[in-house]
Amino acid sequence: MSPARTRRWAWAATARPVLAAAVAVAGLVACQLQAGSADALLIIRHGGTYTGTYRSVNSAVPCVLIATTEPVVLRDCVLYGAGDLIRATQGGAQLTVLNCRGYGLPQSQDQTRHGHFLEVNSARSVRIEHNYFERTTGISIYQWSGDGTPAQTLTVRYNSARNIDGRFRDGGSTMANFLGLNGLPGLANIEVAWNQVINEPDQSLVEDNINFFNSGGTRTSPARLHHNYIQGAYPYPATSATYSGSGITLDGDGRAAASTTAYVEGYDNQVVSTCAALNIAAGHHNHFHHNRLITAGLLPDGTRLVANYAAAGLWNAYRQPTTVFNHNLFSSNVIGFVHWGGSSPWPNRQDLSTGACTPCTGTVHLPNPITLQTEQAEWARWQQKLRREGLRVGPILAKPRPAAIAQTR
Repeated sequence: MSPARTRRWAWAATARPVLAAAVAVAGLVACQLQAGSADALLIIRHGGTYTGTYRSVNSAVPCVLIATTEPVVLRDCVLYGAGDLIRATQGGAQLTVLNCRGYGLPQSQDQTRHGHFLEVNSARSVRIEHNYFERTTGISIYQWSGDGTPAQTLTVRYNSARNIDGRFRDGGSTMANFLGLNGLPGLANIEVAWNQVINEPDQSLVEDNINFFNSGGTRTSPARLHHNYIQGAYPYPATSATYSGSGITLDGDGRAAASTTAYVEGYDNQVVSTCAALNIAAGHHNHFHHNRLITAGLLPDGTRLVANYAAAGLWNAYRQPTTVFNHNLFSSNVIGFVHWGGSSPWPNRQDLSTGACTPCTGTVHLPNPITLQTEQAEWARWQQKLRREGLRVGPILAKPRPAAIAQTR
């Protein structure tokens, strides 16, 4: 169980325009950088499908800015940025991000975060599939203006991310998530599935890899949070004794049942080598079941991980009344979580948070020892799962187009 944290996210959407040449190619709008351009910003003012390579070394200048409420598809883009790679914060966005690659560059200013792969405010629809990004502060989605129908909801699937990094270049840090939701309560048809997130010790600083804050589904359409592989959630440096991050946390300070985190169903996720795995700290009608939570209590070089606490925690962090915090449950999860000095269910284990997981039923406690090899076996299990389902995470390379055949008369 990680300590309760109060999230306060306020995002500005300011940027100076930088022109890029645009040409129509095979029905796409393909934008190329001008030679010698140090900073590049594509401002999308009209709907359509866009592709291209963009690079911004200025932390204040995003690579791509969405400035329209018309449907936009970003496909096969390659993005390099010291700031946000894609920003859609003007409200009403209808955005699909497909098959793109994003790379965080060193910040251009002190006390400044790495950019998000994608930052969105008050969107109508967002679909993020088959992308890869590294050394960013992940995907941040704040509030919602869609109606929750299948065409106006949030879908995050088949993505691969590495080293979510909230560190500043000159010391200090900010919270960073692979996926952070804030202020999306009662949104039907949410799906977050088949994503792969790997964070390396001392190369990353993630808070909760996935955090639902005052966000969730509905009674008839719970948010589906399933078949994600999450590896790594460490302090910086990784040998530090304190840390509040996790694999997945359901959180929120909403004071009413309709404004807190609710109706989230998390299942068939694998959470490996984290200081905490799954937490329910707020809300109602949230259920984690049939997940695998494995931590050996060791860093890859064999050094003990001392900041970790417990695999599963369920507690009323915001001390809300039973009208707001109720009907939360863990059931049938497979857990092997080493916490040095722990005692649940055996010495040096903390599969369930002491005193904070009474409604945790049907837990399958893996037998000792839980080792680095046990963690590695989870990676093999994940790969087998992808093969069995015929799925691939990250970008799918397009097949080369056949060469044009010259026609003669």
